Amino acid sequence: MKANLEFYFKLLRIKDWRGYFLIATLGFVISKGFLFPVRDIAIFYAFSFLLLAFGFSINDCFDTKEDRLDKDKKNPIALKKISFRNGLIFSILLAVLGLALSTVFGMKVFLFCLVSILIGFFYSSPPLRMKSRPWFDLISHGLFAGALLFLIPVLIFSKELTKFHYLIAFSIFYFSVILELRNHIEDYEIDKEAGLNTTVVFLGREKSEKLLRYLAVFYPLTLFPIFLFYQQFFLLFSILTVIFLFLFQKKDHKIKDYKIIDVYANLSFILLSIVTIFE
Repeated sequence: MKANLEFYFKLLRIKDWRGYFLIATLGFVISKGFLFPVRDIAIFYAFSFLLLAFGFSINDCFDTKEDRLDKDKKNPIALKKISFRNGLIFSILLAVLGLALSTVFGMKVFLFCLVSILIGFFYSSPPLRMKSRPWFDLISHGLFAGALLFLIPVLIFSKELTKFHYLIAFSIFYFSVILELRNHIEDYEIDKEAGLNTTVVFLGREKSEKLLRYLAVFYPLTLFPIFLFYQQFFLLFSILTVIFLFLFQKKDHKIKDYKIIDVYANLSFILLSIVTIFE
């Protein structure tokens, strides 16, 4: 029994949550959720954990073919430690519990969470399986693993979405697309062998790497309009951007070099969070 529970726990892939947890926390901080009662904060993080757990576990349910080809993946379903049926039931249960908790914050939050869950489900699941459809893999990931993660806490704690919030959501969407493209470039050989028609498999590795470079170079353009709301910090953000572009200016990049953009995005959003807290 203990061993069986351990495999279900592995299905959650909590170690992979870090970046997505930070996106949700950014929305929480930007909307000053820390000023709300502890009960509301606890419920928000509880259903956020459930939705993240669902996103990763449902992905493992349908990624068994490619995960069997990747020795580094420890997918319990691919390893036949958990049956597909039980894994699917477990994943859906996580989603239902998360949706149930989201109703505490009203219909709008419930609908946003429902849309996020549906996109996350059809990202992985046939017949749509958007992760195996060129361009749709990037767009769907940008939504459910990016923009919506940010907008849900804003809707909870700010009660309304403004132009400022949508600008941040777009920047996060763009960043999430970069992350997805980078991950698929790393998985190119395995995805191709498994017959997964991602954007990278469709374009080929060389063209995909060029696309990734262009997306990374132009990423600061999604942040500039946001910092125009705080012109007293615009100079500091501009200096950060110049440093990023200087470090990123060499011609030949390995995929690991794109971690620079992670640092740049995180520092930019940390700066934005500090400004918001003390305004």
